[in-house]
Formats: sequence, C-alpha cells, structure tokens
Amino acid sequence: MRALEAPGAVASTPSKRPSVNTNRSFWVALVVGVPVSASFLWLAFRNVDANEMWEVVTGADRLSLLLAVAVIGFVYVLQGLRWRTLVGRPQPSRRRYAQLVVAGIACNNVLPGRVGELYRGRLIGLEAGLPSGRGFATVILDRSFDIFALAAFLCVSLPIVVEEAWLVPIAVGSGFLLAAIAAGLVFARRYTSRRTRNRRPRGLVRRVVRDTLEGLATPLGRRRIAGAFALSLAAWGVWATATVVVASSLGIDLGLRDVLFVVAVLNLGAAIPSSPGFVGTFQWLGVEALGALDVPREEALAFSIVMHATWYVPTTLFGAYVLLARTDWIAFRRRSETGAVGGDHV
Repeated sequence: MRALEAPGAVASTPSKRPSVNTNRSFWVALVVGVPVSASFLWLAFRNVDANEMWEVVTGADRLSLLLAVAVIGFVYVLQGLRWRTLVGRPQPSRRRYAQLVVAGIACNNVLPGRVGELYRGRLIGLEAGLPSGRGFATVILDRSFDIFALAAFLCVSLPIVVEEAWLVPIAVGSGFLLAAIAAGLVFARRYTSRRTRNRRPRGLVRRVVRDTLEGLATPLGRRRIAGAFALSLAAWGVWATATVVVASSLGIDLGLRDVLFVVAVLNLGAAIPSSPGFVGTFQWLGVEALGALDVPREEALAFSIVMHATWYVPTTLFGAYVLLARTDWIAFRRRSETGAVGGDHV
C-alpha cells in the first residue's frame, strides 16, 4: 500500500520507512493473490465445454450490454452521493465524488492490495481539505455501507439455496466483516474519548492512524446513516438491474431473489484475496452462484465473463483518464500546501 502523507509534511528520513512497507505489502498481495486467482479460474473452467461457452458469449445482445454499461455507470453516481453524504462537506462536487469512486476502482483493477481505497482517501483529503487519515476513515465508512447492503441482499435471498455448502464461508465471512466493522467503530470511539489529543502525535504513521480513528469515532447522526444506507440499497439495486440485463442478453432468466443472491455472492465474495480486478474469483463465484440456480456451467461462466467485462473495462479506462487528467492539479495542490493558500481550488 502506498504511504499516506500528511498535508505539508516534509519529505525526510521518516518517509523512507513507509515506502519499504509499501513495497513489501505490494509484493505480498501479488504473491498471494495471483495463485489464488489462478486456482479459482481453474475451478471455474473445470468441466466446461469451452466452445459452447464461447458461443454463448459471442451470442450476447450488444445493445443490451451497452445498456448494462450505462446502468452500472449510475451505480457509481449513487456511491459518490453516499460518500459525499458521509464526508459531510459541500466540496468537491457530486460529479467529482463519482469520478474519485471510479478512480479508486481503477487502481484496484490493476494494483494488488486494494491500493485504490487508500488512494481515494488521500485524494478526498486533498480536495475536501481533510487530513489523510480522516479521508481514509470516510472510505472505510463508505465501504462498510456496501457490506451492510450486500449482507441484507444475502439474508433475503439465502433461503432459496440454503443447501449449498460452499456458501457457508461467504455467509460466515460476511458476519465476521459486520462484526469487525462494529468492533472497529466501538474501539475508535472509546480510544479517542479516553486519549484526548493534547499534542499532535509524532511520526507520519501515528498521525494518520490517530486521524483515522478520530474520523471513525465522529458521530454521523441518524439522518446521515439512514441516507447512506438508502443510497447503498439503491446503488446495489441498480447493479442488480445491470445483472438482469446482462443475464437476459445471454438468454438467462433471473427472478428478484435470484438476482439479489447473485449480486450478494459476487460482491461479498470479492473480499477473497485475489489478483487485481478479482480475476478468477469473480468467474468462480459467478459459476457457483448461477449453478445453485440450476443454470448450466457454460452459460454461468459466459455470464461471469461478460458481467466482469461490463464493469471492469469501463471503470479501468475512465478511472485511468480521471487519474491522469488530475496529476498536474494534485502536484499544484501539494506545492500550494507548503505556502499560504488563500481559498479553495476546486
């Protein structure tokens, strides 16, 4: 993971230590993730007639796939609105929040270790005037609401496939994630209440950790929590709509509970360590989820490949454009942080 910098921090000897940890984390994530993805990819293609599967892929309705791409784009608009609600600041714009969401996903698509989450935490810190740790705290909260919504989808749909043994780790893992989030929030609140900040902690890492805990401990209020959860349900409901469109383009019919089940499994299962972009794990999860709904393996694998491409390709391309287009702006902002800045540069 990339080292986070506090605004105005001087690049000196202490900054070298985070870079070493960054390189180590990068390679550990790569070494662990690639073999896991390769294993799941083999499981997905096992006992599949590749020719028949490819015929299903090439027979997909192109107009329906373009519609699915547009629908998924709206998902990121809703997620951007939710993130803006959690940050609680008017700047940057709603459109910019959506762009940063896609930029973070693009980083995750090509880099191991979920670096994109740290990166967009740093970006929102720059653009909203927050310390890096506080920006990262908003990302943690943002992703937590995704887990809440997907866990709700899984609870609603799980009874239709309760006999599938492979679902146990996903259900247990989801419960563990929810418990970990709750425990983390409780710890952050108790820690910050007992250890008030009388002086700024020394060292980059300590400052970032302290700012992150303070961000997590800050009460959101019922209205913001309700709004964020509603936007989460709406975002994943739109993602479910895109799933139905993609499945329909391949001749696969999914009912309401079916699609909620598929959406929950595909996205909660993405927490499994894998290579960047969830290659392999996404395909295996798609095959198993649709297999539980009695969809043939060839059609299920075709769906997982097409669905993956429907969100992976556009987010990677657009996210790369967002990041490259803002490189000069970020450099300017960092330079301006070392001097007096008279107003917002948005």
